Amino acid sequence: MKDQRAGESSQDARPAQRFAEELRTLRSAAGDPSFRKMAGRSGRISHTTLHEAASGTRFPSWETTREFVRACEADEAQWRRRWEEAQRPGSAARPSGDGDPAPVVAGFAPKEQGVVQVVEQPGAEDRVVTTRRRRLRWLYAAAVVLVVAVAAVLGVTVRGRSGSGGSSASTASPSPSASPSATAFSDSLIPGDSSKFVADVTIPDGTQVKVNAQFDKVWALANVGQVAWHNRYLARMEPTVDGQGCRTPDRVPIGDTPPGEQVMIRVRVTAPSRPGKCWVSWKMVDEGGREYFPTRRPVYFMVTVTA
Repeated sequence: MKDQRAGESSQDARPAQRFAEELRTLRSAAGDPSFRKMAGRSGRISHTTLHEAASGTRFPSWETTREFVRACEADEAQWRRRWEEAQRPGSAARPSGDGDPAPVVAGFAPKEQGVVQVVEQPGAEDRVVTTRRRRLRWLYAAAVVLVVAVAAVLGVTVRGRSGSGGSSASTASPSPSASPSATAFSDSLIPGDSSKFVADVTIPDGTQVKVNAQFDKVWALANVGQVAWHNRYLARMEPTVDGQGCRTPDRVPIGDTPPGEQVMIRVRVTAPSRPGKCWVSWKMVDEGGREYFPTRRPVYFMVTVTA
């Protein structure tokens, strides 16, 4: 009986260990940032929790996984699917050629970070089972696409009927009482809202600056949606730790921007007093601090500080 229980415990631990290996591979592809630096980028989770997720001692929650993925600047939607798949009975690390595309980051900043998939070559006796699993995943993906397409058609129909009655599409923010899970995976806080990164106008990534130097970082963003921007800000995602790192305001205003227009956003930066790397990320928020694009990557700057 003891041997049987030990075997069951080992099986229960395997999904956590396999998923942790994928997280470690993701972190390695992102340049192996320290867990403290990842926690700083997230601003919502401790470095201890991130380390535990990568160790495989237990299967991480989605909230932990999401912050791990955000800190590595990977695609949250794809990792959500990975996280769900890893918990299914009999799930295994995905072999190459299984039909899943390589991660593509959709978002705010111009930099894209590839993610290396974990590859396990199944033995001869496992190939039949692996083939069946691929077919099941393909059927599941096809069903999801069909449901999304039907929902989109129904949504267009409903909006068309509403418009015929003389009412315009609402652009109001969702109610503060709405549950977080209801908006966690929406592409934008307001329907029809969208943004696009245009350029680093000043201080390209990797620019060398002297210790304690002051400089202005400027980004160009475009309003590519149908909602006018008003009273919006770029908010710093990670705080300055122990007075080290680049010093900046907590948030900077974004000028009013109608659809189809671009806006320049400027932030004054003071370099730290020690040489090293300085990385600060920002996201667009409203006056209450709510993110307009919660699932998209932030804009950021990264400089090399020299003596």
